[in-house]
Amino acid sequence: VRKKITKKMERLTKVIDKYLNEAVADMDKKKVLVLTISKQWFDMIVAGKKNEEYREIKPYWASRLVNQQAESGDVLFDEFVGYCCVIGKLEYKPYTHVLFINGYRKDSPRIEKKIESITIGKPKKGLCPDKWLNTEFFIIKFK
Repeated sequence: VRKKITKKMERLTKVIDKYLNEAVADMDKKKVLVLTISKQWFDMIVAGKKNEEYREIKPYWASRLVNQQAESGDVLFDEFVGYCCVIGKLEYKPYTHVLFINGYRKDSPRIEKKIESITIGKPKKGLCPDKWLNTEFFIIKFK
């Protein structure tokens, strides 16, 4: 009886080990955010002159960047004005890398960078058009 229990325990241990190893491997995989950008900004990223990308705070980008299931915070929108404010602390989706593509063709130039953080704030001069300098954006910092 003990041998049967021991064999069952060994099999169960192997199954659990396999499951845990696969779960850990999944956690280590890249989660890539794909963004299409114009040549001006793409060239600056390639040259190492631009280390953050900006996206408007709109429902579309909130759904792509913010974990909507988290209860710690939320982005509020007014149907007439648009972006209103942030309530609480936002939890962003667990992207690890950002893939910048200059264009929509299959052979368009592309470059992948490691994401450092995603936040909300105002852009830096020279990294976006000047007319947007006093506007808050989602900021995707990368290296």
